[in-house]
Amino acid sequence: MLPIGFKSSWLKYQQNSSKQWRSDNSSSDLAQAYRLYTLALSGNADVSSMNRLRESNGLSNEAKFRLAACYTLIGQNNVAKDVLSTAKPNFESSNYDYYTYGSSDRNRAMALESYVLLKDKTKAQDLAKTIAERISESRWLSTQTTAYSLIAMAKFANLVGGKGVKATVTVNGSSKNVSTPKTLVTRELVIKKGANTIELKNNEANTLFVTIVNQGILQVGEEKAIQRNLVAKIGFKGRNGSQLDVTQLAQGTDFVAEVTLTNTTNKEIKDIALTEIFPSGWEIVNTRFTDFGEFADNKVTYTDIRDDRTSFYFDMKKNESKTFRVLMNASYLGRYYLPGVQAEAMYDNEYMVRTKGQWVEVVQ
Repeated sequence: MLPIGFKSSWLKYQQNSSKQWRSDNSSSDLAQAYRLYTLALSGNADVSSMNRLRESNGLSNEAKFRLAACYTLIGQNNVAKDVLSTAKPNFESSNYDYYTYGSSDRNRAMALESYVLLKDKTKAQDLAKTIAERISESRWLSTQTTAYSLIAMAKFANLVGGKGVKATVTVNGSSKNVSTPKTLVTRELVIKKGANTIELKNNEANTLFVTIVNQGILQVGEEKAIQRNLVAKIGFKGRNGSQLDVTQLAQGTDFVAEVTLTNTTNKEIKDIALTEIFPSGWEIVNTRFTDFGEFADNKVTYTDIRDDRTSFYFDMKKNESKTFRVLMNASYLGRYYLPGVQAEAMYDNEYMVRTKGQWVEVVQ
C-alpha cells in the first residue's frame, strides 16, 4: 500500500517534467521517453509530449523503442510501428549512456519489451534468443542490465505461451521427474564432495534452457584478493596519529581505521561503493553524533553506518586518491577475524579491489 498522496505527487512531478523537457536540454531523450512510458502505463498518457518527442530531430535509437511502447500502451499500434520503422536494431553500436545506467544489453531488453507489446513474435524471438545467450554467459552484468533482461524475457514468455516443463533430472544416478505448467522451475541438487554427474532429459517437444547455480561461503581467511584499476591501502592509527598494530589491542582502546583508495586510471569513475566490515569485538563510534574533528571529515556522497560495517558511496576523478577514516573502539575480549576491504564501481566491472583479512585480538 502506497502512502497517502505518494502516487499523486509522483504523477504531478512526471507530468510537469514531461511538459518542460526540451530536446536541447541536458537530459537524455531516453529519459523523457521512459517518463512518458510510465505516464501511459499509469493511465495518464501525455499524448502531446509524446508527439513532440516523436517529432524531435536526432531521436536516439533507444528512445524510439521506448516511445513506440508508449503509443502501443494507448492503442495506437500503427503510430508505434511507424516510429519503429526508423529504429535501427543494431544494439552493439549503442553508446553507453551512463545517465540511465545503459548498455547495449539493457537497450536490447527494452526493445524486446516494445516488440512484445506490439505482439511482433518474429522480431521478439530474434531478440529473445540473443538476450538468453547474453545473460547465460559467464560474464559480469550490471543490475540494470540483468533486471531489464529478466523482465523482458518474462514478458516474452507470457507472449509466446509454452508447454511448461517436463523433464527428468538425474544426479549421481538418482532420478527425479520435474513437471510444471509454468515456464520456470528450480530444484535443489544434492551433491557430494568431489566429482558429481548430472543428466537432464527433456520429455517435452519444446526447448529447455538450463542453468546450474553454485553458491557458498569461503572459509575464514581464504577470501581471494582482487585488484582492477583500483588500489586500496589499509592502516590503523591511534588517536594521536601514530601507526597502530591491531593484531593485539588492549580493551577500551580508541583508534582509527584508515583506508586510502586510488584510481590508477586516467578516467573519472562514477558510483563507487567502499565497504569496511569490522570484527564483532570492535565497535564503530558513529562520528555523526560525536565530535572527533578530522575523523568525521569523509568527503563522500553518502555514508551508511551499520553495527559491524561502514559503507561509503562516492565518485573519483582520474588518478585521484581518497582517504576514509572510521573511529573504532576495541570493546570485547576475544579473538576475531577482520575481513579485508572491498571497493567497486557499481556499474563498471573494470574497477574493483578486494584485500585479504587478518586475525585480531582484544586483550585486557
